[in-house]
Amino acid sequence: MRVFDAHVHYGFWDKLFSRGAEIGFLEALSDTCEESGIEKVALLANPGRGNDALAGALERRPDLIVALGRLELDKDPVTLVEDFYQRGFHGIKISGVSRNYDDPAYYPFYEAAQARGLRILFHTGILGGPVDYLEGGKEDAWKAIPEGADEEALVTRLSRGIKRERYGYSSARMQPIYLDTIAFYFPELFIIGAHLGWPDYRTASAVARWRPRLYFDISGGDVVHNHIVEGGYIGKEISPRKLVYGSDSDLRRVKGDIERWKAAFDTMGLSADDQDRIFYRNAAYIYGIDK
Repeated sequence: MRVFDAHVHYGFWDKLFSRGAEIGFLEALSDTCEESGIEKVALLANPGRGNDALAGALERRPDLIVALGRLELDKDPVTLVEDFYQRGFHGIKISGVSRNYDDPAYYPFYEAAQARGLRILFHTGILGGPVDYLEGGKEDAWKAIPEGADEEALVTRLSRGIKRERYGYSSARMQPIYLDTIAFYFPELFIIGAHLGWPDYRTASAVARWRPRLYFDISGGDVVHNHIVEGGYIGKEISPRKLVYGSDSDLRRVKGDIERWKAAFDTMGLSADDQDRIFYRNAAYIYGIDK
């Protein structure tokens, strides 16, 4: 079984978005891919200097890496889209905005991406944080719920960080319905919404039903997996033609995640062809990979 992992952050999960997160990661990723049957990886740059690190990864492993530059819609110039194209990047990752994704202020970015054939992966749904107050440390030990002084330190850090954002920054700006507007106005643009709009799965499914180049990935850990499977969305609300596999997790979880989805697809009765679409072929089509 071949796999195209369409959602991998460049860096070790417990160090993500911090200095040194990428050191040694590409080697570890390569080992994980070989062990798990992953043939292609959409690698997402971190904020800040992450685009330079991503360019280096693409230069080292062009056979494996599909590069998605990090674009901050509220901070970066539109010319960064052209820079991504000149670097040979395949697409753009967008998250964390102070306006709705479909605000006309962002249209120049989408127009530039469409003109250059760059794909866009949008975070959709609720934006995660450093602590999971439902799962705690069940998925990853470092997500364990803090108490006492540790919680105070967390709140202080979050308060300091949010001061760097414009007013309006919220998960409310990143809902899947906003991708519908973008798909209307930029029909040639390939769009992927992450996490099937977690938890607004039905809206995500409905939008994907009617927009030719709008897809969603199924990343998001155990909770999103359980919601999608138990909700019976695949085949009933959204076609396998509109889904792509993504891990978006610690490398230690990737192989097991693939196996769990494979077992779920088998239980659903998805054909081998439909499973290949989700695990590989849809993403290969989106990114123009011929194989």
